[in-house]
Amino acid sequence: MLAAFFRNLGRDLVRQPLRTVLTLSGVVWGTFSVVLLVAFGESVGKAQTKRFHGMGHSIVLLFPSRTTLPWQGLQKGKAVRITPEQVEDLPDKVPGIELISPEFVQGRRIRFERQEFLSTIRGVNPSFELMRNTIAARGRFLNATDMEERRRVCMIGDVLASDLFSDGDPLARQILIEGVPFTVVGVMAKKLQGSNYNGNRDERCAFIPWTTFSALYGQKYISNIIFRPLEPARSQAVMGDIKRHFAKLVGFDPADTDAIADWDTLEAQRMFTTFFLAFNVFLGVLGAFTLLVGGVGVASIMMVVVEERTREIGVKLAVGARRRTILLQFFGESLAIMLLGGFVGFALSTFVIRAVETVNLPAVTDFVGTPALSPPVVVSTILILLAIGTVSGLIPARRAASTNPIAALRK
Repeated sequence: MLAAFFRNLGRDLVRQPLRTVLTLSGVVWGTFSVVLLVAFGESVGKAQTKRFHGMGHSIVLLFPSRTTLPWQGLQKGKAVRITPEQVEDLPDKVPGIELISPEFVQGRRIRFERQEFLSTIRGVNPSFELMRNTIAARGRFLNATDMEERRRVCMIGDVLASDLFSDGDPLARQILIEGVPFTVVGVMAKKLQGSNYNGNRDERCAFIPWTTFSALYGQKYISNIIFRPLEPARSQAVMGDIKRHFAKLVGFDPADTDAIADWDTLEAQRMFTTFFLAFNVFLGVLGAFTLLVGGVGVASIMMVVVEERTREIGVKLAVGARRRTILLQFFGESLAIMLLGGFVGFALSTFVIRAVETVNLPAVTDFVGTPALSPPVVVSTILILLAIGTVSGLIPARRAASTNPIAALRK
């Protein structure tokens, strides 16, 4: 039975070689398109998510601003001023905070020997390292002793380090920040970062203790607050509690949502995830339409095969063959053609993906990522292939099964 099936399939494919090649090429190209579109769509999503997380994972930012509502005799427009000490006390006042840091942000001139750059200085505490992924590749980040003793130490971004110290290791060497010497205790690991909120990206920043920043520059009020909630799902609730706490402490209407601006990156991340899910679905549908063209070709060639084998079908029905057997035979042949073209398309797309992985151009992969035949890519392609193959096979198979044996034998 199986031998007869493959013998008939081979005969139908060889009988019209040009027609067979054109039909298979449509399936091959369709499968090739589906795999590459879905694989690249997934890799772009992962790459952009990685860049987004470069700024920090599950963090919320608060920016003291000005009031927009009058409060207890005070006119609107009052500046909301928060000290770093008030921020450090927040975990004891507001539940649900895992990590928190005040942040001072200013542009300052950084110099080493003849190299000088205008870069961003961030005055922060040790918790900032985990929240903002400013992990040290060499040396260390700021610690509690640096904070307590107001040490003039800093960790610098990897790009800033290479610009300042092109001839050696920056660790334990001194740089001048507006003429004041600071000892470099760490160099940040290279990371992808797609966005920021104030100043340069972290790769070009210098991070110093906020206690040192405040004492050195005489700045009393922070630029912003950064925190990570214990439960990401409660980020909005914790943020609301913090705003109400400062409304009571500083003095403004708790209903004044603009007094302290906010950026919940968790909410942005959810929107980001939804967007790339829709983007991948769109690419999958686009590839499916390409594969559908190949499916139409398979259906067409099998309709011709049914027409050519009408007498054979009539004889089988006349000697007692069931219509279900005829349907399964032609459906199986159609599906086999789809799977054959799909296998070749998979092989070609795998070759292209492996070639892209081998080339590995950072300027490209940093933005579009590295495509891979991950389980979602393989499963989605197989499901699309089987769905189109089923529809393409059922149409000619049902026509073959509905053949009138008497009319067929007269041909």
